[in-house]
Amino acid sequence: MQYINRQEGVTRFRNIAFSSKVDRCLAQSANTNLSLVTAPWDQVKPIIDELRTKMLLASDDIITSVASLNPDVLKLVRSSGGEQRSPGFLAYLPLNDHGAEALVNGMFDGLHPDPAWICRSGVEPTAIYLWLVYMPGTFARSMAAIAATCDQIAPNGCPVFSRSITNHSQRLSDAMGFLDATDYFPECKRGLLVIFPQKDTKETPKKVITTKVARTFEDICQVFSVRSATYIAEQYCYYSEEFDGNDFCATHFLGSIDGDPAGCIRIRFFSTFAKIERLAVRAEYRKSRLAFVLARQAINHCRKKGYTKIYGHARLDLVRFWKMFGFHQCSDRPEFSFAN
Repeated sequence: MQYINRQEGVTRFRNIAFSSKVDRCLAQSANTNLSLVTAPWDQVKPIIDELRTKMLLASDDIITSVASLNPDVLKLVRSSGGEQRSPGFLAYLPLNDHGAEALVNGMFDGLHPDPAWICRSGVEPTAIYLWLVYMPGTFARSMAAIAATCDQIAPNGCPVFSRSITNHSQRLSDAMGFLDATDYFPECKRGLLVIFPQKDTKETPKKVITTKVARTFEDICQVFSVRSATYIAEQYCYYSEEFDGNDFCATHFLGSIDGDPAGCIRIRFFSTFAKIERLAVRAEYRKSRLAFVLARQAINHCRKKGYTKIYGHARLDLVRFWKMFGFHQCSDRPEFSFAN
């Protein structure tokens, strides 16, 4: 058992960027006598049994197996006098690198979390997944205790993920500042929410992504430079394979990051369909969202022109990327090799 003393003076989450509404709630709850304590299974089980009649939860075996790896994942709300408040409960999963990667890549299942993804007690997590929060009537007053617990779990901050399964929890998540995780991790499962670590005020400003149709000779030169740096330099293809004579009867989008040419994509238009080709992003910018922005721009451009059918060829390891935009594989088309 672990008991956390009254959280006097806790007025903000130090390292997690919750909204200003949460800060105001913290200021009001800072001097309450509530705290979160690590709870044994026999005290948690009655709450789980009650909640299981209302929602789908992981099995008892799964919950106890996770708690055996890290007993701190199950928390109860307590008052300074030791009596349990009615019936505040929080369960979280401290995820290591592999768990965080599984979460953002859509491989995570909250009903069956892989034990290999869970950090043991005392190990700072890469990300936190809020497994279950049930605090009817005590959530706002427990905010200072939750903030203190987060500071203990992740003293340097980390992304916090969650899901909303009711309209009330969705409104609460919005008020707290949770964001749609698919805006940042397109491969994650729909409905996943995220709040990021508190930003350092000295942090470099966010890079600005801009895109435009290549209309001038200079724009086309920049497109060719990006494709040369990407395809010829990295894939060792022949010049004649990359520059195939179709560039001056196509539409090109040029993407820049902070004004530096960083990516491009080509569209060719036919009578009944359009073809998207030559998506390229320079290696140093591949952690940005430029590839997604360019793909969406190209698709929207085709739609504006009235095209309802778009084709393209994709490397096998990039098929999942294109499926996110609604593409599906043509089953009658064989695989082939091109440009190395």
